[in-house]
Amino acid sequence: MQSETVKGRSSKSQGQAACLPCRRRKSRCKFEPGSQACLMCRAHESNCVMASGPEPNPRPPSTQQGRGKVPTPRKRAAPDAEASQEQDAHIRVSSERRLSQATPHAVNSESQPALGALAPQFPGTPSSLFFASTPAVGSHPLALDEAEDDSPHIMGPAVARDRHLLEDYLSIVQAGNRTRTIRPALPGIAAVPVVFTKVQKRPIGVAMDPSPSHAKLQVITKLLEPYRQQVVNMYLNKANSCFPILDESFFVEPSIITRGRISPAVLACLYAHSIIYWQHDPELSNHHHPDGRFIWNLALEALYSELHLSPGMPSIIAILLNVGGRPTTTMIGNGMLLGSAISLAHCLGLNRNPITWDIPDQEKNLRTQIWWCLVIHDRWSSLMYGTPPHIRQNHHDVPVPNLIRQKGYQGNETATEERIKVFEALASLTEALGPYLEQLYSVRTRPHSRFDRPGYTLNLNSWIDTLSGKVRTIIIRGTDLDVPGAANLRLCFLAAKFFSRRVDLNTEMGSTVIDQISDDKLFELRGIVEEIVVFLHELTPRQLGDFWLPTVAFVFSSTITFLVRLAVQVECNTSGPSQGISLSLAKDMVASLRLYKEDHGWELGDICVNQYGELVENLFAQQSAGLPDGGCVDMTPGALSDPAFLESLFTDQWDPILWGQQI
Repeated sequence: MQSETVKGRSSKSQGQAACLPCRRRKSRCKFEPGSQACLMCRAHESNCVMASGPEPNPRPPSTQQGRGKVPTPRKRAAPDAEASQEQDAHIRVSSERRLSQATPHAVNSESQPALGALAPQFPGTPSSLFFASTPAVGSHPLALDEAEDDSPHIMGPAVARDRHLLEDYLSIVQAGNRTRTIRPALPGIAAVPVVFTKVQKRPIGVAMDPSPSHAKLQVITKLLEPYRQQVVNMYLNKANSCFPILDESFFVEPSIITRGRISPAVLACLYAHSIIYWQHDPELSNHHHPDGRFIWNLALEALYSELHLSPGMPSIIAILLNVGGRPTTTMIGNGMLLGSAISLAHCLGLNRNPITWDIPDQEKNLRTQIWWCLVIHDRWSSLMYGTPPHIRQNHHDVPVPNLIRQKGYQGNETATEERIKVFEALASLTEALGPYLEQLYSVRTRPHSRFDRPGYTLNLNSWIDTLSGKVRTIIIRGTDLDVPGAANLRLCFLAAKFFSRRVDLNTEMGSTVIDQISDDKLFELRGIVEEIVVFLHELTPRQLGDFWLPTVAFVFSSTITFLVRLAVQVECNTSGPSQGISLSLAKDMVASLRLYKEDHGWELGDICVNQYGELVENLFAQQSAGLPDGGCVDMTPGALSDPAFLESLFTDQWDPILWGQQI
């Protein structure tokens, strides 16, 4: 013991001044060879900071006689008491979390391996949830549930001695898969060092997550077993390839899903979003179809709980998966979630162009994709729901994504390139829709009379001129719809064309009744509607199982509304070839929607069929018979003199309570 003390003094006496924390503690400041932090600072986990300025003169070497000149016995006993405190402080350390906040010098010294290299890998727990291997350990926060996964455990002396042999090796090699974290013992205190390891706290298979959304995800997971990975792959192939929300490279390793590295709300909404494609998958269609409505309810609860407890980028992704899911059950709920996601996106700066930022290219691409997915949902929901958009044109500067250039696809990836071009065309069409919607819903610039307002025009021809290749063919001719996402793009274009002409017609009408409008303009608009009906009639099973925005379901309701009104107010009073065309188109549309629902489970026509199916059949039957039916509408001019009659004739297509109960 005496020789160890002399050795310790000699290491301190080589002109090394005491550090500031040891001066404040009035404790001995001792350094191990090659260490940049003294033993006391390492024991107390404090910053070992040396005083700036000239160092004091070195002390003469300590001798046995010099030790006898210590003034009081109290001073002589201090090192032993401090050594005992050092040992107690080292043993009381119960978690790697405390050491993670030490200074880089105190952690990554030569006598102690980096914590990131020794992070334990328990089953289901990734190394990223523990510590980073970079020097700035304190700058990498731990996961909130890290302390619940494991607990420190002391190691026996037989194993602890191996630490001295492995120390140099483990400090160099990134041993991320090791299940042991070794702590160096303080020399001169005990013959056997005290070493801790991490052991799993709970039995294998028993999880305890503080987030309520995790429990909802577990229920969904049990319902989908053993096809969880197939469901994820189905989403990536069907939806994400046409509407990129997630980074597919993150899902290359299947074990990522089971390790808990994905937000429970994101994974729950991903599962729920994918259920609609179940019957279109060659393998999954042979198995029992899970209850999609039950899974959606669980996913929504998981989303709301996570949005309340820890809103962030995963919350935005989960909302995009939710509002983009089918079938649509509540317009109000989707609007609320979309507004929350956009507000959160503004907080995270997603509305700013990240191209010049000093961040990885992968993060730049993901931020751009997520923002434009928000813009697409916001503006098409605005057009279909009849509500102003949340995102204004001058509130963001994120360019339309050019994923082909960003991801560097080569010529042999033609199929992937076609999908990306379709998404880029949808984004550019949405961008052209922005100024039109802002003018359409403007209140302050509108005149007092709701009929006397300037005409708003959506210049789709200029947008078409920007297209080329197969995408231009899809828009102009309506061909090549087997390209994933092409059918949805074609319907969105027809919807924008129909709604813009419909608004122009209303602006021109003013207080004039519809039958006083020129036939050319009515027939022009009916021609656009007929394009929608023909497009719907020619859809193939492959295209029905493709990606669709859920908001396009309201295109069919608006189309039927116009056709029935045109038949009742205009065509019933005319004779010739044009008589009855509108009702025939309406009947064909309803028949196609019903057929697709029965044979292929295509639910996008449910809203239209539930609202107008029976009405169209009655009107068509009455017109074919040529006689008024007591249970049908009398299409004589006298019966239509009251404008309120038409309002009572058609069910309000925007009532979410009514059609939400019928679906």
